[in-house]
Amino acid sequence: MVTNRKKISLKLVMVGAFSMLLVLGFGKSFVTTAHAEKTYKFTMQNMFSLNHPISAAMDQLAKDVHEKSNGRITIQILPSGALINGPEIFESVGMGSIDMGTTCSTYHGGILPVAATAFALPGDPRGVKEIMDFMYQDEVLNFLRSAYATQNVFFGAPLVMDGYTIVSKKPIKSWDDLKKLKVRASGSIAKVLQKMDIPTVFIPFSEIYVALSRGTIDAEISGNHAESYLGTTYEVAKFQTVPYISGAQNCEVIANLDRVNELPEDLQVVLKKALRDSSANVVKAFDAENKEVTAKLTAAGTQFIELPKDVMDRWSTTSIKMWDEEFTKDKLSGEYIALVKKDLKKLGYNLN
Repeated sequence: MVTNRKKISLKLVMVGAFSMLLVLGFGKSFVTTAHAEKTYKFTMQNMFSLNHPISAAMDQLAKDVHEKSNGRITIQILPSGALINGPEIFESVGMGSIDMGTTCSTYHGGILPVAATAFALPGDPRGVKEIMDFMYQDEVLNFLRSAYATQNVFFGAPLVMDGYTIVSKKPIKSWDDLKKLKVRASGSIAKVLQKMDIPTVFIPFSEIYVALSRGTIDAEISGNHAESYLGTTYEVAKFQTVPYISGAQNCEVIANLDRVNELPEDLQVVLKKALRDSSANVVKAFDAENKEVTAKLTAAGTQFIELPKDVMDRWSTTSIKMWDEEFTKDKLSGEYIALVKKDLKKLGYNLN
């Protein structure tokens, strides 16, 4: 573990050096002249593919920030993997090796456990809109920004997309149907299944299709309907469950806190406004894509199976019990769960 840590740290130092070359090649991080206002340049490492809705939203973010700041802020977006991969973006941003990044909070749960807790919370009955509203409550946003600041990271904006579906080779119409399956799952989702005595196995995302086609697994949980379509698992597993079994997946835009604090107050306002707009753009893009994907999946023979009430009740009860047993071991995670429960109660959800 120590050796791996050293390798990662060395890699991040090399990334930092390369980032400086980028800065020198394209202009300094900020430029001051005698007759012009100071300008600021941010280099962002995007982790999503070029055709992903979040990538389009980041392009719009860069345009909006440049326009609204009258050219005083420029964001240069690097394509996925150009400097660093998704799991390393959080630490790289905190160290200042890169100025900004897109990532998913599950990746940095080992550094900041509350981040993993906030990602696709199992059993959370709220949809994308409700979770977006929750994340932008002053109390919640301030909590997340304070938590991320402990790692010298500015929590810029949530990038919220639908939660998890179960993609299976046979329809799940009862509790017995679910218990007979060998399910590919990971993280907190796998923990819930194990507490329900459902066998799980971890298989890398890139190997899920082959595992389903060969019968190594009977079902998989790795994303929403749109992600199943992109991963083509619908070709070898014709059934997908509704509703989603987790809250929304919370990916995010982050920035180095020192770099954000360098900005004068008026430019911080511009950046934060553009970041919030990017959140809304992601929701709109996924909403449009989901409608298109649902039609394509249906045309390809996919059947959407509504999970029986007793299955959903068991899933929710087991999940919420796990919130208290597992997540509250970490102080910040416990505080986040308290905020979630407060919001669920306000919205009228029954936690019993």
